[in-house]
Amino acid sequence: MMKMLVIDDDPAWRALYRIGFEGDFEVFEAVDGLDALAALDRVRPDIIVLDLRMPHLDGMGFLRRMERPGVKVPVIVCSGTFAMDSPPSIPGVFPAQKSPDLSNVRRAIEAALPRPVETDAKLKSRRAVDETLWRD
Repeated sequence: MMKMLVIDDDPAWRALYRIGFEGDFEVFEAVDGLDALAALDRVRPDIIVLDLRMPHLDGMGFLRRMERPGVKVPVIVCSGTFAMDSPPSIPGVFPAQKSPDLSNVRRAIEAALPRPVETDAKLKSRRAVDETLWRD
């Protein structure tokens, strides 16, 4: 199973990502950029979901320090700090609006990973469930 590293200081967001993606990924968590840097070699994630605003080492600091030879992990930046019509343009980084509706994150994951995470039928079914659960 592919591995996802979720980096967010808010336990509620980490729990939401875990619930939303644990069927597709083995999910690991980090509470800030420093914790995530320590976990990179141990976890060896296939994808990273990253918040930008965090204490100790924020998301941009993590991205700068993560850039080392041989580390080519796609990063999904989930943040409310930028508008989706003008997301930051960083190679290997895929923006997704931070929202309890995880469909934006799923689309970013599909764009970031070279192969599909799940079959088309399973993905359509999951999207229908996401839309049912997170929409008023």
